[in-house]
Amino acid sequence: MGKNKELQKNKSRLHLLDTIRGLAIIGMVYIHVTYDLPEYFGIYPAYADSLWYEIFGQLVRITFIFLSGYCAMLGKKTLKRGLIVSGAGLLVTLVSVIAKVNPPIYFGVLTLIGACMLLSVPLKKVITKKNAAVFMITGILLFILTLHLYNGYFGFVGHPFFYWPSWFYQGNNPVLLYPLAFLGFPGGMFSSSDYFPLIPWFFLFLSGMSFYALFGETLKKKDLMKIKAEPLAFLGRYSLWVYLLHQPLIMGILMAIAAVRR
Repeated sequence: MGKNKELQKNKSRLHLLDTIRGLAIIGMVYIHVTYDLPEYFGIYPAYADSLWYEIFGQLVRITFIFLSGYCAMLGKKTLKRGLIVSGAGLLVTLVSVIAKVNPPIYFGVLTLIGACMLLSVPLKKVITKKNAAVFMITGILLFILTLHLYNGYFGFVGHPFFYWPSWFYQGNNPVLLYPLAFLGFPGGMFSSSDYFPLIPWFFLFLSGMSFYALFGETLKKKDLMKIKAEPLAFLGRYSLWVYLLHQPLIMGILMAIAAVRR
């Protein structure tokens, strides 16, 4: 009985989503390897300052978070999953502090996605096919306009429309420092090895939810969604575990190689 249920679940699964998520996970691993190379080998890859690498990094982040919003509309246990992912994000922060990662990971991608999932619980009842286009366009516009909020301004691709008041960035106030950094206003004293604030990324998550409301039910019926490319789909299915484990593994491997080279 359990086997038949598992087979039925596997047949109804939208494998293309897992495959795309798997690709995004590989991209994130690549980015983290690039980030760790200077720490353990003193190597700063020349491509890390290139335009193509910046575009690549943004595409990976955008794909992962937009897809997370899309998938949030599919799940029935969004509150439970949001709490689990938020807990995983907190675990990453605690481990980074204990392991003395410099700087520790505050408000990384798991913390962001967990928070977005929790915020999506009431929104799932609000976003419908009739209003989804408005939500999606608004979400995309706000994402673009607040993409440089951490630099202090609201604008489009390096062209500020206006600068936020300096009190939003309370760099010397420990009470406001972390709540404001979580929202997207990091003060001068704030630093993190992996930083995904609620603004602008929640707007992209919202766009993913809206895209599903517009096209999700139609896409579910397409054979395209059944495309399964292993091992990418495997990585996508277990993306939470892969994300939790890949950074310690990368650090361990690089530390071992660095020790051998000495």
